[in-house]
Amino acid sequence: RQAEFLLYDHIPEVLIGGATGGGKSDALLMAALLYADVPGYAALILRRTYADLALPGALMDRAQTWLHGTGARWNGLEKKWTFPSGATLSFGYLETETDKFRYKSSEFQYIAFDELTTFLETQYTYLFSRLRRLQAAPVPVRMRAGTNPGDVGHEWVKKRFIPDEALKGSVDDFFSRSWRKSSRIFVPARMEDNPALDRVAYDEALANLDPVTRKQYRHGDCKGHADGRFHHLW
Repeated sequence: RQAEFLLYDHIPEVLIGGATGGGKSDALLMAALLYADVPGYAALILRRTYADLALPGALMDRAQTWLHGTGARWNGLEKKWTFPSGATLSFGYLETETDKFRYKSSEFQYIAFDELTTFLETQYTYLFSRLRRLQAAPVPVRMRAGTNPGDVGHEWVKKRFIPDEALKGSVDDFFSRSWRKSSRIFVPARMEDNPALDRVAYDEALANLDPVTRKQYRHGDCKGHADGRFHHLW
């Protein structure tokens, strides 16, 4: 699923996720680094809060593990990697609605939202204004995201990326292939797609969750959430 996600370079907007453990965060970081050898390339990875960004094992910490000892240089004040080519990978957050204006004078060719359902739709759509490139630039312009069901953005993310027919079949049908809605692609992934994960131990940990959250995290169930009682297709 990660490889499929990376190969959609020609699609401006792609979401990966569904269940937990599918390797979506790694996929976002891989995609950000694809063009790190191109001068002028700029990538941005966002979490909702700085606390989320700075968590051990989160993407900023993971990038330290991946890039330590390479030619890339880390600026802790700006939360930015600069590569020998001059390309950059920055990390940021959008805790409040107005935080999106912090990027008002920036431009990127890659923007990724980690845990998209924690963001507001207005934050997501505004960042499209920061995606641009020079006419002859050799890199695509990409908006990417990864997420699980639930949280404040559950409904708008589902409406934007997941076609109704994807919700009508079984869980296995849902994860059997990628889905297209308009010009957007959703790549479903779950722990069975991640050979590096200790699935037995993680499954035991998820068994402690409440039934709704477990269905969302373990099975990628996006048909409903704890605040609702009706499926929109009913």
